[in-house]
Amino acid sequence: MKRDNRNKEKRVIISDIKKMLKSDSPFRIKEAYNLVRAKLLFTTKGDKCPVYVVTSSRSDEGKSINSINMAISFAMAGKKTLIIDADLRNPTLHKYFRVPSSPGLSEVLAKIQGKINVVRTEQENLFFLRAGDVPPNPAELLGSAVFGDVLEHLEEKFDCIFIDMPPMGIVADAAVVNENVTGYILVVRAMEMEFDEIQWTVDKLKSFNANLVGFLLNDVSGAGGKYSEYGYYGYYGTK
Repeated sequence: MKRDNRNKEKRVIISDIKKMLKSDSPFRIKEAYNLVRAKLLFTTKGDKCPVYVVTSSRSDEGKSINSINMAISFAMAGKKTLIIDADLRNPTLHKYFRVPSSPGLSEVLAKIQGKINVVRTEQENLFFLRAGDVPPNPAELLGSAVFGDVLEHLEEKFDCIFIDMPPMGIVADAAVVNENVTGYILVVRAMEMEFDEIQWTVDKLKSFNANLVGFLLNDVSGAGGKYSEYGYYGYYGTK
């Protein structure tokens, strides 16, 4: 019997929407993200607008919901924060914010339109740049000079930027933006990832001199509750 992956994805999205960080989220959840925020701010002291790529080794690691929640945490702390959906092959962040997927980043990078359409979210201080329509050449667009120009423009308008990108073990998209970002955050789902797979991803990041600012360990407590535990483990590479 053929599995309906679309229904599986829909269930995952609905489940994760319930995990979006809110002012009334459990104290332990807010504190976990507060710790992540504090560590990130400490590692990037002096950066006017740090730009973090959030990625993983493979899909289903909780990358997207953690991208959103880290961005929400920064916004709650008064930082004018932008989250960008740069998973141009399989955009999902628009589903969390309940908005259409386009127009967005792909149209700007392909020079189909000049205006950067940033969406104001319900969370104060949090803004969202959608992925846009799925292009035929995602890696080429993300590795273009236009992407660097777009980020440079956005850095003048925000205090912090998070970029949700495809898993490192699937495609090379996250690698091509290295010259334009502060560093990478690797999301790892507890008890499911093999050490060799994580090490492969770390070695891949090192191969293009990426700055791995930290690991975010997701789902520490398993699937027992409404929320999962989140932990942060620092790892400092080289820019």
